Amino acid sequence: MAVIGKIRKRGGIITIIVGLALASFVLGDFLRKSNRGSKTSNIGEICGEKITYTDFEKKVEEQSELMKQQTGKENLTADQVFQVREETWKNLVRDIVLAQEYDELGLVVSSDELWDLVQGKEPHQYILQNFTDPQTGQFNAAQVRSFLQNLDQYEQQKPGTKAQWENLEQSIKSDRLYNKYMTLIKGGLYVPKALAQKDYEQKNKKIVFRFFTNRYSDIPDTKVTLTDEDFQKYYDAHKQEYEQEPSRDIEYLSFDVNPSETDLKKADEDIKQIRTDIEKQENIDIPTFVTRYSDDKYDSLYYKKGALPMLLDTVVFKAKTKKGDIFGPYYNDFTYTIAKVMDFQVRPDSMKASHILFSYKGALKAAETITRTKDRAKTIADSVLAVIKKNPKKFDTLAKTLSDDPTAKTKAGDLNWFADGAMVGPFNEACIKGKEGDLKVVETDFGYHIIKITGKKKPENKVRVAVITKKIEPSNETFQTIYSDASAFAGENTTIEQFNKSVINKKLNKKIAEYLTPMTDAIAGLDSPREIIRWSFEEGTKKGDVSKVFDLQGKYVVACITEIREKGIPTLDQIKTQIEPLVKREKKAETIIKKINALKTAGISIDQLASKNNAPVDTLDNVTFSTYSVPGYGPEPEIIGALFTMKTGVISEPMKGNAGVFVAQIDKFIEPAATKDYTTNKSQVVMNFKNRVGYDLYNALEKSATIKDNRILFY
Repeated sequence: MAVIGKIRKRGGIITIIVGLALASFVLGDFLRKSNRGSKTSNIGEICGEKITYTDFEKKVEEQSELMKQQTGKENLTADQVFQVREETWKNLVRDIVLAQEYDELGLVVSSDELWDLVQGKEPHQYILQNFTDPQTGQFNAAQVRSFLQNLDQYEQQKPGTKAQWENLEQSIKSDRLYNKYMTLIKGGLYVPKALAQKDYEQKNKKIVFRFFTNRYSDIPDTKVTLTDEDFQKYYDAHKQEYEQEPSRDIEYLSFDVNPSETDLKKADEDIKQIRTDIEKQENIDIPTFVTRYSDDKYDSLYYKKGALPMLLDTVVFKAKTKKGDIFGPYYNDFTYTIAKVMDFQVRPDSMKASHILFSYKGALKAAETITRTKDRAKTIADSVLAVIKKNPKKFDTLAKTLSDDPTAKTKAGDLNWFADGAMVGPFNEACIKGKEGDLKVVETDFGYHIIKITGKKKPENKVRVAVITKKIEPSNETFQTIYSDASAFAGENTTIEQFNKSVINKKLNKKIAEYLTPMTDAIAGLDSPREIIRWSFEEGTKKGDVSKVFDLQGKYVVACITEIREKGIPTLDQIKTQIEPLVKREKKAETIIKKINALKTAGISIDQLASKNNAPVDTLDNVTFSTYSVPGYGPEPEIIGALFTMKTGVISEPMKGNAGVFVAQIDKFIEPAATKDYTTNKSQVVMNFKNRVGYDLYNALEKSATIKDNRILFY
C-alpha cells in the first residue's frame, strides 16, 4: 500500500519521466543500431563465437530460477540478478575457452561414462551431495534410480525439476572434462636431468660474502628534484608493468530527496489523527488497525525488558504503565512511532519440549506421501497420547517410528531449548501455559502434535505492544523541487572547472568513486548506479564531462568524469603519481652510485671503501640462489641473483636493490655435495609445476583468448 501511495503522490512527475524515458529508449536504440549495426544484438564474442542477447538472457533466466529454488524466494533483488549475470558470463567464457582446448584434444564424456558417473559404483561427488540422506549421512543409490525413472512425474508436480537435473548433468560433464584436461596437462610435465641438477645446485650451493649498503631512506625525499625526463625515462623502461583494464573515475553530487517542512507538518497532522483513532479502537480490532496504518506488521510476541527499542522499552516497563496505555507519537529520522500496551504476562524466556507430529494431506509442509485426512490424524494423535500416558517411557520410541517430523528419527522428537515465540503460535502457547512434564495434543498448521514439556526457564515480566510506525515520505512537490535544483546545477555547470567551483561556492558535499569498471555494480551511497557507470563508458563521454541528472531511488545524482583509462598501457600522466616514489628511488640510486664510484681507487678493499663511505660491512654465509631476502633489508632477489654471477675476491660494481645500493665481495663459494641422484629435486620441481597448473593454466588461456564484452550496452 505504501508503494502504491508513493506512486499516486508522484503521478505527475512519473508521467513526465516515463514519457522522456520512452523517447530516450526509442531514440537511443535507433541511434545505437544506426551507429553499430548488428553488433547491438550480441552481448559479446568469445573465441569467435557470438553470444546473442537472447541466448545469454535465457541462460541468466535458467540460473535465476535455480537460485530462487535454492533460496526459497519468489523474486531476486536487483543485486542478486546482477550477480547471476556476472556468474553466467564468467561461466560462459570459461566453458567456451576450455571447449576449444577439449575439441583440439578430442576430449569427450561418452554416454556410458556419464551413466557410470550418475548410477555407477563410484558416482560423481555432485550425485553424492544431492542424494545423501542429511540425517544418516548415507548415500542412497536406489533413490537416484527412482528419481530418474519418475523424472517426468516430478516435472509435472514441480516444473523446473527437469531443467535442474539437466543442469546437474551438465555440471558433472564439465567437471569430468576439466579433470581429464588437467590430468593430461599434469601428466605431460617432464623435468629433464639437467633442470633437476640445476635445482639441486641452486638450493645447495652456498656463498659467504661481505657487503655494505647505502639506504635510499638516508636521502630525504625533499632533497630529490625530479624532471620530466626522469619520469619519462622510468615510464619508458617500466610501462609494460602497469598494463590496465578500462576504468573511470568520477566525482558526484547526491541531491537527497527528504521530506520538506510542509511534508513534515502534513505528516504531523496525519499521525495525530491516527493517535486519536487508535484510542477509540477495541483491543480485538488493534491488529487490523496496525496492519492498515503501520509500515510494519502487527507483532503479537511478548518481549522482556531490554528487548524492545530503547525508547519504547523505557516507557512501557515503567512501574505505573498499565494495559491499554498509549505512548507517542515519537519522532526520529523521518519516522513516527505510536505504541499501545496490549498485555502484560509473566512468561519464561525459553522452554524445552519434545513432540510427535501427525501430519495430514494438505497440511503445511506435509510430505507428498502422506494421504491421511485431518480427522484421521487427530484420532491417531489421541490414541498415541493415551498409550504414552500409560507408559511414558514409550515416547522416544514412538517419536522415532511414528512422527512425521524428519528429525524425529535421530532426535526422538527432542526440540531442545527454544525462545518464547520461536515456535508456531498454538505450540508456543501450549508450552507457556503447561507445566514441566505435561503431555497434550495441540493442533497447528503442520498437523497434530503430541507435546511433552521437558523444561522451562524462570518466568519474568513481559509485554505485548502494538506498534505503529509511519515513515514520512517526500511529497510530489518536494521531488519536483529537488529535481529542479539538481537540473539547474547540471545545466549551469557543464565543465569540470564549473562543477568544482560551484561545489566550493555552495559548500556542497562532493563524493569520489575511482577505478569503476564497465561491470561495476556499486558506488558508495548510491543504489543501483548502473546508469551512471554506463554513461561514463559511452563513446561520446569525455574526461571533464558533466552528466545529466540521474534518478536513483529517492535521490538525484549529477556526476563528472575526472579520469578515463582505456585497456592497455596507461599514459604517463595517469600513473605519474603512482610511479613518483620509484622515480625518486632511481634518482637516489644514481646519486649513491656516483658517490661510491668516486670513492673507488685501484686496489682498494671493500672494508676501505665502506669506511670512506661511512657504512658498516656485514658478512653473510649459507646464502643460496633460492634465498629471497637479505636480513635487515628485506626482499632482494636481484641482488642475490647477481652475487652468483661474481668471482671470489672481486669487489662488485654498485648494485641497485629495493632498499638501497649494495656493494659486495664474494669470499667463498661452498659447492654442494656431489651426487648423481636428483630424483627428489625432479619430484619437487614437477610438483611445483603441477600446483601452478590449476590456477595459471586457465588464466593464461583466458588472457590469450579473444573476448569482446558488450554487456555494458545492455545492462
